[in-house]
Amino acid sequence: MKNLIVFCMAAASACFCACAQALPAMDVQVDVLLAQSADLKQALNLNANQQTLWRQTEAKMRAILDERRRRRDHLQSDIKQGVGNPKEELRDLAKLYDNETDLSYREDKQLRELFLTVNDALDDTQRQTVLTTLNDQLQRVPDRGCESTKDADQPRTRGMGHQRGGGSGQPQQSPQQ
Repeated sequence: MKNLIVFCMAAASACFCACAQALPAMDVQVDVLLAQSADLKQALNLNANQQTLWRQTEAKMRAILDERRRRRDHLQSDIKQGVGNPKEELRDLAKLYDNETDLSYREDKQLRELFLTVNDALDDTQRQTVLTTLNDQLQRVPDRGCESTKDADQPRTRGMGHQRGGGSGQPQQSPQQ
C-alpha cells in the first residue's frame, strides 16, 4: 500500500498533517493524515465557502478510504482462503493483488485531485501555510522507533525469493567450512 502513494500524493496529503514526526514522502498514508487534519484546518482560518468545500472533500476522501479498507479486508480473506486451498494457483492470487494495486493507484490520483481542489480555493496566505506545514514535515528527522542506530546501519536480511544459494532448501555452507 505504502509503495503505491506517489510523491505528489504525499505532498498534497501531508498538508493535512501537523504531526510531530516526519515521514518519508513515499510512506505517507492518507488515512492517517486525514485523521490529523484538524490542526491544519484551524491554522488555515477558512472562510465559510472554504469550510464547506473542506467538509465535502473530507467526506469524499473518507468514503474512498472506507471503501478501500472494506475491499482490502475482503482481499485479505480471499487470499487467506486461497493459500489454504492446496489446489489454488499462486499466480491467480497474485492477480487479485494486482487488481487491488491498480484500483489503489486510481484512488490515490482521485484523492490527490480532491485535495488539490481545496488547495485551489485557498488564498495566497493559506497556500503558504500549507507549504510551510509540508516543509516542516519533510525537514524533521524521522524517529527510528525501536531500531537502534547500530542496527539501522546493518543490511537487512533477505526475504523470500531473495536468498543466496542453490534454492534446494538446504542451508548454504559458509566459505570457511
